[in-house]
Amino acid sequence: MKVFFKTLIFALVLTVAGTGENVQAVIGTIQIAQTQKAAVNAPIPLALPSTADVVLKNGSSMTGQVTAFDPNKQIIQISLSRVSRSLKIAQIKQVTFKRDGLVYTSDGRRVIRGDDNSQAQQSTWKNIPLNAFRFLNPRQASVDLATLMNPRDLRGIRGVAVKSLYVADEIQFQTAGKMTIKVTPTDP
Repeated sequence: MKVFFKTLIFALVLTVAGTGENVQAVIGTIQIAQTQKAAVNAPIPLALPSTADVVLKNGSSMTGQVTAFDPNKQIIQISLSRVSRSLKIAQIKQVTFKRDGLVYTSDGRRVIRGDDNSQAQQSTWKNIPLNAFRFLNPRQASVDLATLMNPRDLRGIRGVAVKSLYVADEIQFQTAGKMTIKVTPTDP
């Protein structure tokens, strides 16, 4: 009888240990899947050139660097020579970034953009909610397109973003808290 109980206890210990390893394997698989999903849903990095022309709906314009963007208060701040001006997004028709404006990567390296004979083509991202545009600093932003575009188009954009840096060319503001962003990737 003692041999039977020892064998039973030994079998139970092995079963519990095996179950624990299976649980750890399943947890590891779930974590990998969650990491992959997070990478698929990651916002697209967007470089903001250092100089922009801001055209207001009343016809006037100004030049400077976009130094703040608050989608909740719907305000953009434009700065030039240490003078800043905050504008309501409702006042702005469009922000056109100058082609000769300096562009930097997220790690601070300067991007050299060539002449207009590059192979990169401008893309237009339409109907982007203001809160999908994340202003990180005057040089960088990101755009969350995961719920806005069909999966095929999004895969194409992500494929380009792996090798190139998208640079903002123009932002047009629409009614109902939406915008259109024109972007061009840098050549790889």
